[in-house]
Amino acid sequence: MMEEILDIKQIPIFPLSNCILLPNGTLTLNIFEPRYLNMTEDAISNNRLIGMIQPKSNSKDKIDLYSIGCVGKIIHFSELKDQKYLIELKGICRYQLIYHEVTNKEYRVANIDFKKYALDLASVKFNLNRALKEDFLNSLKIYFASQGIDADWKVIEKAPTNLLINSLAQSCPFSIGEKQMLLENKDLNDLANIMITLFKIYSAGETKNLN
Repeated sequence: MMEEILDIKQIPIFPLSNCILLPNGTLTLNIFEPRYLNMTEDAISNNRLIGMIQPKSNSKDKIDLYSIGCVGKIIHFSELKDQKYLIELKGICRYQLIYHEVTNKEYRVANIDFKKYALDLASVKFNLNRALKEDFLNSLKIYFASQGIDADWKVIEKAPTNLLINSLAQSCPFSIGEKQMLLENKDLNDLANIMITLFKIYSAGETKNLN
């Protein structure tokens, strides 16, 4: 699997603001625009890979994309009424964007490089040390309280650390720049520390973009 992914040089990409996919994370997307219906059908008939990436800006004439995204594999899809798809992506590996262009089917394909993030494909699981995990959970509790979010803490505390952190990084309503910073983490420790900082900032009522 690792060598197969690293050998891939071009993928279809889906630019979407305020949306990131992390390795081993999952993302559900409702596909309805004609160009992305084309992209989805082509991906399903090929290797089922789609690269998620955030746009820095998106005007009618030009799209400016961040340089780092994450490729996901379609692990489930449903064809809905009115020619729509509901797809579920499983994050595989982050990539460096080299070049992108619009195809004759109106969606974008990109030349990419996985080498910088090859460790995303490693089977070794990385766990937080106990002190960092406690700091993360305490900051999360304060953040949830500040946002008026109720949570089952018994379930949260028993959840696998990697899964919990990834799912929160993807789902918390941070800014585009903050989401990108989470995506470009060095490792799980770095991701947890960035999230702790964001939880504290948002809990204090400050919403500055950290970029």
